[in-house]
Amino acid sequence: MSPSTLKKTLVHTYMTLFTLPIIAMIVWYFLSATMNFTTGQFSLDNFAFFQEPVEYSGVKLPLIWPIVFNTIIYSLLIVAVEVCISVPTAYAFSRLDFKGKRAAMKFLFLMRSFPGITLIIATFFILVQMQLVNTYLGVLLVAITGSLPGRVYIMKGFFDDVPWDIEWAAMVDGCTRFRAFKKVLVPYVLPGIGAIAVFSFLGAYGEWFLFKLLIFNDDMLTLAGYLSKLITKENQIVNYGLITAIGLFYTLPIVVFYIFTQKIFMSVNLGGAKQV
Repeated sequence: MSPSTLKKTLVHTYMTLFTLPIIAMIVWYFLSATMNFTTGQFSLDNFAFFQEPVEYSGVKLPLIWPIVFNTIIYSLLIVAVEVCISVPTAYAFSRLDFKGKRAAMKFLFLMRSFPGITLIIATFFILVQMQLVNTYLGVLLVAITGSLPGRVYIMKGFFDDVPWDIEWAAMVDGCTRFRAFKKVLVPYVLPGIGAIAVFSFLGAYGEWFLFKLLIFNDDMLTLAGYLSKLITKENQIVNYGLITAIGLFYTLPIVVFYIFTQKIFMSVNLGGAKQV
């Protein structure tokens, strides 16, 4: 066996072993949602949430499809806002010299130094004063504030990797700085834009704490918040079958999404060091 073949075999073996727990989790979800382990009967009753609102032991939740729509819209809004802000901000930090640049970068780093949970009480009172509690705008502002510094640092690493000569050549040929940014630099940093878009989408898709804290109407929940409503009722598990059925519905899109975006993850650039 040649060294290259041995290397590929070892890598594939490692990745297979690494994904076994995930596969086992999905299989367990399906079996728990469809099998009665006491009687051995197979049933799809736990998937009735596709057609009717959930009501069990005092827990009442709306039909799931509006919740799916909320999740998609919220996730796409997070992606759009974070990409539109982090890309030009990272370009400015990477390419421009301006007063306060170093202090601004230190401030961004400082924002990432505090766990979000330590700021949540102050954040809640600020949103109360701004009358943004129980609104999507309030959740969006808090979520973006917490994640944006990390996105900026990732994008700055990509811009730092682009040679200055390319941008200068474009401006010598008559491009304005904005046109050189749009036509020359952006194509070079597309993997970085794709990476932060994927990270933003996954983070928004899995967000439940902010919705639990700031959203009081069940019809405004996302899938993660919808699922969290079922997990406990006075600190007691409500219904394993129903929870695993909704958990399977919640998990499968992420697995499929990761399969189609794994190449983007492999090209993530952190602080100028690209992983390939």
